[in-house]
This record gives sequence, structure tokens and C-alpha cells, in this order.
Amino acid sequence: MKTKRVSGVSVLRRASPDLRRRVVDAATALFLGRGFARVTAADIAAELGISKATLYKAFASKEEILKAVVRGMRAGIAARVTSLVRDPSLGFVEKMVGLLSFLAAQMARLEPVFVRDLQKSAPAVWAEIDDFRKDMISQNLRPILEAGRREGFFRADVDPELLVGMFLSLVRDFINPAAVVRSGRSPAATFEAIIKVFFQGILTDKGRLDFASRTPALFEPRKEGAL
Repeated sequence: MKTKRVSGVSVLRRASPDLRRRVVDAATALFLGRGFARVTAADIAAELGISKATLYKAFASKEEILKAVVRGMRAGIAARVTSLVRDPSLGFVEKMVGLLSFLAAQMARLEPVFVRDLQKSAPAVWAEIDDFRKDMISQNLRPILEAGRREGFFRADVDPELLVGMFLSLVRDFINPAAVVRSGRSPAATFEAIIKVFFQGILTDKGRLDFASRTPALFEPRKEGAL
């Protein structure tokens, strides 16, 4: 069987799917908790109780492991978001609350050190993440906003296309490595602030009351026109 050399280690071109999955699972927890730069290949191998040589049978480098981690996270998020948006058994409010709660939970997994490390050590990977969230927001937020307008939860005097662009700009401008480091806030805290400010502005009284009953921290009921 052909092999290649990576950092002085003889690497097999193939590894079992189970080994690759275990490496990705372990690396995900380590990267999210400690950042990318502070975690070494030896750390990942030790977490699994395997040698670095065995680790390199699955991935050629720590950077390749990071790419697999991000791909796995993207796939999981895309599957869950699609499932929520397309679930015919859920009403509009249930879909929105489920979607925002899920996304907030995903943001809570991102420690500032991990986001910062992506910019410094893996800018191409961060660019992939940015493209992914742009696609997810563009594809899924518009039909949600249109449905909310039809059912009287969102104001009818604001163009959904404009709202999608505004929301995307807020997310990209404030949840990125430079902004996270500059503000000192976690991605989760910033996301919750964006949700509160953005949706409070477009909800009708009916929308605020219904959302407030399910997510009081984000959607406190108030009268339209109140400052």
C-alpha cells in the first residue's frame, strides 16, 4: 500500500470511518473549548488514547482535522435548520423559537479564543464559515419572514429582501473574529443582542406577545411605537 510522509510520520492513505469520526469528535470538543492554536495533534491523540501515528492514519495534519470539524458542524446545522423550516407540524412561532434557540445554542459553543484562532491560523476556514452562514441566512430567513408577515407577526411595511440583507449584515459585522476580540463579548451574547434588537423592530404587538410567552429574555412585550 502506498504511503506518504507528513511531519516525519508514515501516513496511510486510508483509515477506517470510525477512526476518522472519533478523531473529529475529540477534536471538536478540544478546539471549541481551548481554541485551535493551543491544541496539538498530540493532545487529540491523547484524548483518544491513541498514538500520533494512528492519528495520522486518519488525517494528514491538524489543519485537515479542523476542516473536517467545521464540515461536520456545518452539516449538522444545515440539517437541523432545514428540518425546522420544513416541518409541517410546526406553526410559525414554534419554527421561529426553535430556530433561534438552536442557533443561539450553536453560538454558545464558540468560545472567543476559537473564533480568534480561525482568523489568525486558518483564515480560509473562517471564510468557508462566513460563506456558509450567508447561504443559510439567505435561503431560510426570507421564507420565514414572508410567512410571519402573512400571519400577522411581522410588520407588513418592511420589505423582506431588505430585512434579510440587514440581518445578514449585522451577523457578519458583529460575529467575526475581529469584532469578537474587540468587544470582549462571546458570539452567543452578541447573537442574542442582534436577535433582540432586530426582531423587536419588526414584530407586531401580536408577535411580541406570542414570542414573549416562549422566549421572555428576547421578546419582552411592549407597545408599538414605544422607545
